Amino acid sequence: MSESLELESLISYLAELSNSDKGVEFFLTAEEGYTLDYKDRQLYLEDSSKEVILAVRYLNEKGKTGILSITSPNKDKIEEAVAYAKSLSEVGQEGIFPSLSHEYSHLKKSETLRPSRDLLYTLLEQSRETLARFKKITRIEREILSWNRSNIFLIREGLVLSEELQSFGFSLSCVARGRKREASSYVSVEAVSPESLQIERMASWCAFKAEVLSETRKGNSLKCAVVFPPEHALELLGILAFSLNGEEVLKGRSKLANSQGEKVFSEGLTIIDDGIDPKLIESRAFDDEGIPQQRTVLIERGKVVSFIWNNLTGQRAGVPSTGNARRPDLSSPPRVDFTNLYIVPSSTDRTSLLCSAHRVFMVLELLGVHTADPISGDFSFGASGILYERGEEVDYLAEMALSGNIFELFREVEIAHDLTFFGAMGAPSLLFPEICLG
Repeated sequence: MSESLELESLISYLAELSNSDKGVEFFLTAEEGYTLDYKDRQLYLEDSSKEVILAVRYLNEKGKTGILSITSPNKDKIEEAVAYAKSLSEVGQEGIFPSLSHEYSHLKKSETLRPSRDLLYTLLEQSRETLARFKKITRIEREILSWNRSNIFLIREGLVLSEELQSFGFSLSCVARGRKREASSYVSVEAVSPESLQIERMASWCAFKAEVLSETRKGNSLKCAVVFPPEHALELLGILAFSLNGEEVLKGRSKLANSQGEKVFSEGLTIIDDGIDPKLIESRAFDDEGIPQQRTVLIERGKVVSFIWNNLTGQRAGVPSTGNARRPDLSSPPRVDFTNLYIVPSSTDRTSLLCSAHRVFMVLELLGVHTADPISGDFSFGASGILYERGEEVDYLAEMALSGNIFELFREVEIAHDLTFFGAMGAPSLLFPEICLG
């Protein structure tokens, strides 16, 4: 029997089980992938993967859930998993199974076809040809190209929701030798198509960073405007996003919990979570609970408009789900999480931001982002980058201490037009008028 017929037979069996027992839900993923991994230009790993995982979640009459995941599911394993999930529900977490009878968007995605090895090698050569134009690059430490296809099935009460997802990944690290030292740089991006990876742009950015960092020196303290290019603007967005999560609102940990409807940030700041744009990697018709995904405006022109919710947290808050349920892994129940989160770009280019003040520091490396406190918004990073005066490069600085508060920063942010996605998050370059660099 062919693989497709085996999967079809499995889904049919799960639908029958869920129709006979209204307390059981199945979440099935069938994934396949391919990876090329190079170290120092030599093939280190060429790997194909294929896996089927089934999550069984049971909701009992008391509103408690139990969950269990199994690999390579067959009828005996499934029946045992249902019985075990049912017993776990007696001591499990509160849960709700929303209806699967919604109207779902039809997302016009590109066709999911396993790429040829030749295509991946072509992408690899594009990266290497780009790096060859940078004379200080002495080593390509790591190059990884990958492709993944995932079929998702949510099955409850005899109903089957399905979605097919595709992603391509590219990671690169390279080393440059400057006059006094070596420095390395790294980029990683994931997208729905090979073209969306923007291989040449990413390789060029990686090489540029490495060359600049190889020429940096420890600088003196100063106070100036600071520009965060997209990949580091994303890290700031990630800290701010904590307070836009409805689960954190309910826990009382969101700084923005009582600010809905209020203008607390710069007029230029708009943040959107978009779960239905087919060009973005986390777009689907439904979330991991079966609620239709949607486009949710969270911050609009500086005003707090909304938070993201799944079905359970939304009901607790008295608001509808925004279609933001995600399973951290298949042995965990759905939690509140973002789909495709991004800052809306302006019409201003980054060059204009770099010329907007007498002195501007552009960040090319951030250290210690994980130490930021998302509840208070306080942060202290190590930073390296380029110092500009009147739009001209005047120095390359390293080991600068950059500190402040994320909520205060976004009150005066200026935004460029170079929106870049590195996966499920995107941001343009951001300028903050005055930050102390120690």
